[in-house]
Amino acid sequence: MTFDSITPIKPMSFGTEKTNTISNSSSSSSVPFADVLQNAVSNLQQTQETSAQDSYNLATGNTDNLAQIMVNSSKETAAIQFTTELCTRAVNAYKEVMQMQI
Repeated sequence: MTFDSITPIKPMSFGTEKTNTISNSSSSSSVPFADVLQNAVSNLQQTQETSAQDSYNLATGNTDNLAQIMVNSSKETAAIQFTTELCTRAVNAYKEVMQMQI
């Protein structure tokens, strides 16, 4: 059994720092934290809109797919938890930087 087709997971970098990667690629792509946060918020908004529409359809009796409604509701919950945790960690990092003595 060979594992040549499996690519390793690349670590996320938040800034201009260089990280060592296991992959053979010559360039390392970094994702700015602002983009990660903006994507999380937009994903949260999309999942909330979908879940709200599903709730409306369920209340009016316009849907028969209860499983999909539950999946969308779970996606919304996960998006809320992820975005909240991301914001909390950003605020904690900011507070820690502000408490540093120069």
